Amino acid sequence: MPIIDSKTGKIKKDYSIEELIEKTKEMRAYNMVAITAAGSGHTGGTLSIMDIAAALYLKYIRHDPSNPEWEERDRVFWSVGHKAPALYVSLGMAGYFPVEEVVKLRKLWSGFEGHPNRFKLPGIELSSGSLGQGLGVAVGCALNARLEKKNYRVYCILGDGELDEGSVWEAIMSASHYQLDNLIAIVDRNRLQIDGHTEEVMRLEDLNTKWQSFGWQVLETDGHNMKDILDTLDKATKIKEKPTVIIAHTIKGKEVSFAENVVGYHGICPKDGLTGKESLEKALQDIKAPGFDQIKVNKLMEIACTYQEEVNRKVEQAMPKFSKNYWWNSQEIMKVKMIPTRFGFGAAIEELGESPEVVTFGADITSSIKMDQFYAKHPERKERFFEMGIAEQNMTSVAAGFAKEGKIGFIGSYGVFITGRNWDQIRTTLCYNNFNVKIANAHGGLSVGPDGATHQALEEISNMYYLPHMHLIVPADSLETKKGTIAVAKISGPAVIRYAREATPVISQEDTPYKFGIANVIRFREEKENFVEAFETKLSTEYQNEKEDIAIIACGPMVAEAMRAAYILKKEYNLETRVINMHTVKPIDKEAILKATQEVGVILTAEEHQKGGFGNIVAGIIATGKFYNTPFLFDMIGVNDEFGLSGAPWELLKVFGLTAEYLAKKAKELYDRKK
Repeated sequence: MPIIDSKTGKIKKDYSIEELIEKTKEMRAYNMVAITAAGSGHTGGTLSIMDIAAALYLKYIRHDPSNPEWEERDRVFWSVGHKAPALYVSLGMAGYFPVEEVVKLRKLWSGFEGHPNRFKLPGIELSSGSLGQGLGVAVGCALNARLEKKNYRVYCILGDGELDEGSVWEAIMSASHYQLDNLIAIVDRNRLQIDGHTEEVMRLEDLNTKWQSFGWQVLETDGHNMKDILDTLDKATKIKEKPTVIIAHTIKGKEVSFAENVVGYHGICPKDGLTGKESLEKALQDIKAPGFDQIKVNKLMEIACTYQEEVNRKVEQAMPKFSKNYWWNSQEIMKVKMIPTRFGFGAAIEELGESPEVVTFGADITSSIKMDQFYAKHPERKERFFEMGIAEQNMTSVAAGFAKEGKIGFIGSYGVFITGRNWDQIRTTLCYNNFNVKIANAHGGLSVGPDGATHQALEEISNMYYLPHMHLIVPADSLETKKGTIAVAKISGPAVIRYAREATPVISQEDTPYKFGIANVIRFREEKENFVEAFETKLSTEYQNEKEDIAIIACGPMVAEAMRAAYILKKEYNLETRVINMHTVKPIDKEAILKATQEVGVILTAEEHQKGGFGNIVAGIIATGKFYNTPFLFDMIGVNDEFGLSGAPWELLKVFGLTAEYLAKKAKELYDRKK
């Protein structure tokens, strides 16, 4: 069924197979321009799924772009949310919005987020990005169609690596149980995922036999042959009394020579940018899309640049202003190095690998979270590394089995997945049994940036803190991440290491004191050439009261912002600030909190997290432990009960009010209230 007018039932637009093939070239070209303009995105999978997407949105499904909520429309769920650019291009080409707008991909407030957000753009059926969940939603939608006696069909696009997730197979089983012949799953079988070939990461074959054994009709198609795709879709709609899966054999990075069948191009844009051997220019030459000359590319890039300039203006306009610019490295003095905190975890896991008792696990983003440093320079350790694929729940339980036998298991993934998806396994199998498993909670906070809300962990401090037996560290920089990781490896029982992805200011040194469970007190002394040398750091147990005006209690990357806020407060208002680096959140340093309450009386907490996850822990300690013989004011800085957005990491910190400028403003307001 071509694109139709939902009110009259008349055909709006139909394409021949030859026209579809040409349109697919154009779609691939827009896709590559958008990913290049964004500076990030998933090249490989968006190119492998593009022919399927064109067939669905331009030829096959019943839908009306002028009426996105039409009740009789067919539904297409993209469980593979990271292939969002292909979805956006498909919707644009179908007429939901001007297709040129897709070049705003991953830019703040554009709606074209790193993973689909159904509230931002018309035509998106599901906000997705956490793999393994889309098919279950599709099952519910198909069941509803039966319940309401509706004739719409439900399609669900899955990645083959995604089939590692057990939740997919639960959905497969339920769809068969209810004989959902109005449901068609499509597997993009390109045979590559982030950590390598699917059969090496976690063996999937024989896929046909597996799906058949669950009661599905299995069809196969050449995912790059338009006639074959359309014929297979026709066959699928004729199957009765069972759901159908179409296994579409594709090539990752299809039509772009430098990306075809290359694992590294799963999640990056052209390495050479606009020109070069692996560039947008080369990609467009390969694709041969009609009309995509340099003039058109320049116009599209101008749309992206103009939009970003307006975003920059709005973001900076909203920032609190002071007598000068205190932003990182904006002055000739107070310079700071920027190093991703995950590098500290990598250095620690390499060192810890010397112990034969340590075993590690991969969850298809092994290199991204730096777990691969365990074996990168030590190939003999490979026998103690276990690739589990995209299966966080199973990985947790398997690591518990090792811990049961005396090993120390290190598991890890994005924070959202490794402490969220498998919370029950962490609670019951790890914590209840007090098993010695350490969790690398990577990419915590907003630092994953352009990937958007589905990948930004903003809830796990509170999720982990209230689990009995759990230990939790939230280090401030790469050096502290290394020290903290080594420290938790030495304690018995489960532990979480929450660290960021992007470059974070290095605010400590090798000789900076660090003790698990004991906070650091940091005081600004005087301006120096290097930021870190402008401060003095002591263990809280060795710190003597200096009668400061304000205390800021922070964890993770917010410690650096708290330190910069202390600098601003001193230079602008001559106020002294006690910065408390609460790198160990559990067991938390209660004494340091209570002393600050008694001695300072103005407390501000700072967290790159939902406000209160950390702040309410501190507030509870104060409320239950303070002697109320001095005036006391308290407030919190954090994300205000909302999901994240796509945008550059520092851009997001500004937008969500998590920078030193906002901390200094709030701290001054509290101080003035006390006065």
